[in-house]
Amino acid sequence: MVGHLKDIRRCDEHDDVDFRDENELKRFVRPGKWLSLNAGSVRLLRVNVVSTGLAIVLLWGFVIWGLVNPRYMFAQVNEWKSWISYNFTWFYIGAFNAWIVFLLYVAFSKYGKIKLGRADEKPEFNNVSWFSMLFSCGIAVGVYTLGVAEPMSYYRGSYGLQGRGPAPITDDERAQQALLQTFYHWGLHAWSPYITVALGLGIVCYRWNMPLTMRSAFYPLIGNIIYSPVGDIIDAVSIACTTFGVCTSLGLGVDQIVAYYAALQDKSYSALERIDAQTATIIVMTIVANISVVLGLHKGIQVLSTITFSLGLFVLIATLFLDNTWFLLNSVVQSTGHYLQYVVQIGFRTDAFEQLGIEFGTRNLLWGSNKASKPDGVWSGPLLDIMNNAAAQRTDDITTPFAYGPTFPSGPAEMMDWWTIFYWGWWVSWAPFVGMFIARISRGRTIRQIVVGALVAPTLFSFLWLGVWGSLGIKMQRVAELVLGDGQWNLFGSSDCSAWGYVGNVPNSAAAIALANDGYYAVACRRFPMLDIMAPFKEVKEFLWGLLLIGITLYFITSSDSGSYVDDVISANGLANPPIGQKVFWCWTEGAVAIALLRGGYESGQNALGAVQAVSIVAGLPFTVAICFMCTSIWRALKIDSGDADICHANLFSTGTLDIFDLYRTGPADGPSTARYTLAERLTNYAQSIFAPFIGIFKTCESLFGEGSVLAKLHGFVNFSFFVLWLVFLIVSGSDSDYAWIGWTFYLFMAFQISFIRGYVRTQHNIYGNMFEDFFGALVMYPNIVSQLHYQSKEPAPSNDVYRKPVTAA
Repeated sequence: MVGHLKDIRRCDEHDDVDFRDENELKRFVRPGKWLSLNAGSVRLLRVNVVSTGLAIVLLWGFVIWGLVNPRYMFAQVNEWKSWISYNFTWFYIGAFNAWIVFLLYVAFSKYGKIKLGRADEKPEFNNVSWFSMLFSCGIAVGVYTLGVAEPMSYYRGSYGLQGRGPAPITDDERAQQALLQTFYHWGLHAWSPYITVALGLGIVCYRWNMPLTMRSAFYPLIGNIIYSPVGDIIDAVSIACTTFGVCTSLGLGVDQIVAYYAALQDKSYSALERIDAQTATIIVMTIVANISVVLGLHKGIQVLSTITFSLGLFVLIATLFLDNTWFLLNSVVQSTGHYLQYVVQIGFRTDAFEQLGIEFGTRNLLWGSNKASKPDGVWSGPLLDIMNNAAAQRTDDITTPFAYGPTFPSGPAEMMDWWTIFYWGWWVSWAPFVGMFIARISRGRTIRQIVVGALVAPTLFSFLWLGVWGSLGIKMQRVAELVLGDGQWNLFGSSDCSAWGYVGNVPNSAAAIALANDGYYAVACRRFPMLDIMAPFKEVKEFLWGLLLIGITLYFITSSDSGSYVDDVISANGLANPPIGQKVFWCWTEGAVAIALLRGGYESGQNALGAVQAVSIVAGLPFTVAICFMCTSIWRALKIDSGDADICHANLFSTGTLDIFDLYRTGPADGPSTARYTLAERLTNYAQSIFAPFIGIFKTCESLFGEGSVLAKLHGFVNFSFFVLWLVFLIVSGSDSDYAWIGWTFYLFMAFQISFIRGYVRTQHNIYGNMFEDFFGALVMYPNIVSQLHYQSKEPAPSNDVYRKPVTAA
């Protein structure tokens, strides 16, 4: 779509590269970006200084911000997160569904047989080790931390689950809805960004012999632009997201680990003691992660993942046998069936009408809703003012909108922000880390094997874990309510812990204490319900708690060393054997960032790690866009590899739309520039395309329809009109954004026109592409597209095959 792609060829035309050899790797790095530093004969550094330096600035800049002004930082990043949730729910929901459809189609099409590697290559790891590693670094940590807590939040939280499957009428249906919603968040959708990234990297790196860095996944789409600052930014943000994601897990994990340890010791901690214990835990985990990552993939991460996975599986099977086995198996099977039946309905659920209430409220973050800030910091808009004015007719107290007026029964508008979009952003922010790790361990496997083994199989296995532990939590909650409750049930499932005899997550009444002594708790009122569901197994509960403690600790260590491994490889531009010092540096960077934010948050009274989590979600938005383009890149790579005629017999644009980010160099990383026009020519034309796109459109149309043709003049006039009206309405809008939106409507129609002309040019010149690429390019970078069309209009339509080697007739 956007690159100068004459360097892209079929996979069998790329030379073999040994990425353990630094000299060979340098072929893929622009001069001046590679730093090789030794201390005598000891290797110290092997890094791409641009991407690594930018990543370090992003990471530590955020840490310093959090330590200097945590209160403001926390408020800002959480507002960013909510803004993304409220304005881009439709995009997240649509993108995740599109990725699933894309992956399943590719897996079961003719491309499913394509192997990540040479045709005769065998998988590097056996199936058990492979599955253990991908599951351990993927979502297994969350099963420990949220396996009981999340279903319980839906079952006895104040969430309206209507529209997510059948409307709950009985408590049984409410319980089923809780498990369905949990399965949705941890099912196919959760794994789809990981597998998309894994395929994007695996195809290019193992079939086209490119370095294992995130930028390489976009090579089929943008060509040599990956060596420009665009590629450096992709890698830097990938490192930052990976580190933030691991730090988030460290923050969540140490809370659980310290709690499990306290339960085993039958002791409680003060706030300061808890922070000290969490800090010590992170240090110990980082030391072990250092050992694992230094030992390498085979001796360290593989062994640790297998042990960790086996421990978790043991605890799962033990709880399945110790409790009502048949109820638990029934629940898993039934809940899986509900998921399969309702995954489309729930998968496209955006809470459109629930979120409508945001526009009426005091926290209106909707883009373009004419909101205004009052001195007290409350955001208001026209609808809120109307509601308040109406409320004023009934009472003098109008502090709460709708408080004195009629309302519609509706679910909470924040459900998407708190849960679904939070998860989707989190999965996407982890995609560079988990996807690259899965790609690394999947060499020698076919696309179909990866999709089935790393998308479908982990989903079903997650359902077993979540189904068993979530059902045990629901069962325990029912027991507690039958013993402690008044027999009343609320359709929205809200909890009244004080009525059940709980104060501060602890049983306080005589009845609640007696029930706790028997091993049963009101799980909805507890902070660490995973421990509670094993309390009834009195003779072995401490044994199981010990296994939980070891298991969750090892899972977090596995995530940490996997994340450090990925950071290390990306910073080294794909070098297969970076110096040990770099591995240690990234391990301690993750631990140090987590500790700094944890203690900084404690000292200031703010949840600094929560801010890191929110930043991960914010970073997920641009990565969601990137993964959508990665799908296009994967599709092109597969078609090129398969020799499909529509792309292999097609021509290419003479210039790329992203060439400006490489100052129009357009050449390979280690070679001279292949630019056909001077820098001055390109910059002059680009400036003209910004301020007078109609000139380029007119000249392009003249090349299509004839010099001086009426159609060319008409297109030029229409483009001129759209462009001028866009600017005029923006200028006259002032404080009234309604005029501005009329202006942006004209801009949208200008983008439609430019994309139409680009599609026509592609057809005339036999250039591969599609209307979606045309429209997106025109929408977000119209000067680049107009400039590209200007130069393409000067070109005759070549007939040579740009991907295959020419065949000489005998």
